[in-house]
Amino acid sequence: MNTNLLDITELAALLKRSPETIKRDLRRNPRAVPPRLNIPGTRLLRWRAVDVECWLSECVRAEL
Repeated sequence: MNTNLLDITELAALLKRSPETIKRDLRRNPRAVPPRLNIPGTRLLRWRAVDVECWLSECVRAEL
């Protein structure tokens, strides 16, 4: 299985936000960022590209 994972820098570039803003939102307003992938035994912040795309499309639909 080939799953495209994004790190926080790649996610920030995609969302046109800073990595610091993403980290702050993870603590203060988790709904403001796509759902992240929890990798057991690590503290890595990773997102599946497919989850990010789905989250973005839901944001667009919510605005309509």
